[in-house]
Amino acid sequence: MLLGLDVRTQIKDIFEKEFKEPVTIKVFSQAIGCESCQTVEELLKELVDVVGEDKLKYEVHTPVLDKELAEKYGVDRIPTIVIEGDKDYGIRYIGLPAGLEFSTLVQGILQVSKRKPNLSEKTLELVKQIDIPIEIMVFVTTSCGYCPAAAVMAYNFALASDYITAKVIDASENPDLAEKFQVVGVPKIVLNNGVAEFVGAQPENAFLGYIIATYEKLKKEGQQ
Repeated sequence: MLLGLDVRTQIKDIFEKEFKEPVTIKVFSQAIGCESCQTVEELLKELVDVVGEDKLKYEVHTPVLDKELAEKYGVDRIPTIVIEGDKDYGIRYIGLPAGLEFSTLVQGILQVSKRKPNLSEKTLELVKQIDIPIEIMVFVTTSCGYCPAAAVMAYNFALASDYITAKVIDASENPDLAEKFQVVGVPKIVLNNGVAEFVGAQPENAFLGYIIATYEKLKKEGQQ
């Protein structure tokens, strides 16, 4: 059993208070060549058992066998967890959401169940202008205290716009990506493969500033 009795009680309480609409979790996993895949499957199975299948629907897919589905969801790494509601909001977790990152998973599910982001009206107005794809990558580790806040902030921006996607990536499980984007400290946030990047759990306004700056730069480059 991965989830202790105390954790199970806390999960039940928070889901009874905050959960709104059904959420589907799609896990892309495989038995061979993936150390954490089985643990991810077990963890999510236990979470569904605690929360209830009326709230959480859980599916396991193998990218090799479900190639078209993996392509549809842009899955190129395992394990990848997709959290979706009545549509795909572009919310992903790549790796095992263990340790402090378990709260990122839980908060992500709860926010998707509400079908709306936890962002200010002013932010939502500014996000509405975005009309080209913005990808937010948030590099995290399971022992980082500031990482869940940065990850959930990225998820909220993905919920706010069909053009924004948010991938939370376990840096230790994806060392090639961590090296590529020079992840020394976490959380490290990378927008559109390095158009903008910053370190730390920034407040909403600062996070928004980087997104708008990325959008304006991409827009300018597209017009040249």
